[in-house]
Order: sequence, then structure tokens, then C-alpha cells
Amino acid sequence: MTRLRAAICALALGVSGCASGKPPGREFIDECERRLPPGRVQVRTAPVEPVVDKTLSYHELTRMAGEDAGYRWVLGLTRPALRVEAKWGFTSLQDRRTGQSCIRPALQMTLRYQPVLVYVGREFVEDACAFDFVYAHEMRHVDVHVRRLREVSLQLQSELQNRLAGSTHIGQRDDLERRLKAEIGNYWVPRAERDLKDVRRQHAAIDTPEEYARAQTACDGRVARYLPRLRQAVEAR
Repeated sequence: MTRLRAAICALALGVSGCASGKPPGREFIDECERRLPPGRVQVRTAPVEPVVDKTLSYHELTRMAGEDAGYRWVLGLTRPALRVEAKWGFTSLQDRRTGQSCIRPALQMTLRYQPVLVYVGREFVEDACAFDFVYAHEMRHVDVHVRRLREVSLQLQSELQNRLAGSTHIGQRDDLERRLKAEIGNYWVPRAERDLKDVRRQHAAIDTPEEYARAQTACDGRVARYLPRLRQAVEAR
């Protein structure tokens, strides 16, 4: 009788047993832990490749900067376009008796700034010293974004590994898929975008009064000759 009952249980329950003495559902969870491959999370960054634009005047760059310019001299400007891409899927098993499923997600998130436009006022193109002065300043702003990419990617990798890849998720398959899609699209992608945009303090540490004072004497004063005209242009906006 015992052998017959064991055979019936094996046929009826698929991946779940019925006479183990374990709590209901525990055997299915154990089966999921054994058979599903580990969840995977990979947060990648794309290289930052600045594109230099020398076609606009410092008047145009000042207008482009808008309120960020204030009454400062906008001789160059850095404008990155933020992109966050997420590809996801999962592996799953289903308990044929209860209809419950278990999944382990796989997520690949790519963080990038593309394009990164570095503008240098066209007035400085013919003067190598002045051009290099403005360009070097803008590359410090580019470096802010390079560092921020790394910081955010490491933080997200750690949090996503714990949240998605570190456990097995149990429930109805369609519901699990819907919740996973919503969590990635409504929380993690916006979270990555928000964190990558949080660089105002770092940029402010570059655009200091001391840095603008350097422009007054840079290249034997050749940069400074544009500044009074630039201030007049800003005030006339």
C-alpha cells in the first residue's frame, strides 16, 4: 500500500511530493532552489566619448546655458544626453498541482551618456592657448559624468543583486512577470536616471569664483578680452 501511494503521489504532483511531512509548498520551493539557475544582474556602463562642437559663439552658448549661466562667462559648455537601457527575462518552474510558479530574474542594465557634446566658443578656435584653456575646463565637467557612471553602476549592481537575483520569487507566473516588468520600468530605470542626474554639486565645485578669476589672466589676458562683451550680452538677454 505504501509503494502504491508513493507511486500515485509521484504521478500526480510532478515537481512536488505529497508525503514528505514538509509544510505545504516547501517541497516546491526546494525544487525551485535546486533546478533553477541563479538569478543574474549585470549593470554596465558605456564609455564616455565626447564630441567637440566649435560652431557656436560664446553669445549662443550663454543663451543655451540659460539660468545656469547667471552672469558668468559661458565660454564653453558640456551637454550630455542620459540613456538607461534595461533588458530582462527570467527562468521559471511551475507546480502543476497548484499552478504556482517560481522565477529567478535576469537583468542587464546599461548606463550611458550619449552623445556628450562639448562646446567651445568659436571665438577661441584660432587661439590654441585660449582653446585649450576652455577645453580643459569642459573636460573636468566630462570627468564628473565619468565618475558618476561608475558610482551609480556599482550601487545599482549591489542593490539589484540583493533585490532580484538574490532570491527565488514565488507566485502566479503572469503576476510575477507583470510585477517584475513594473518594478524595473517604474522604479529601477527612473532611479538610475535620477541618480545619474544628481551632479549639480560636483559641477558647482568646478565653476567656482576662483576658476572664473583664472580666465581673467589666462593666455596673457587674451581670454579676458571677450568677457566685458560677454557680460553685456548676458545683461541684454
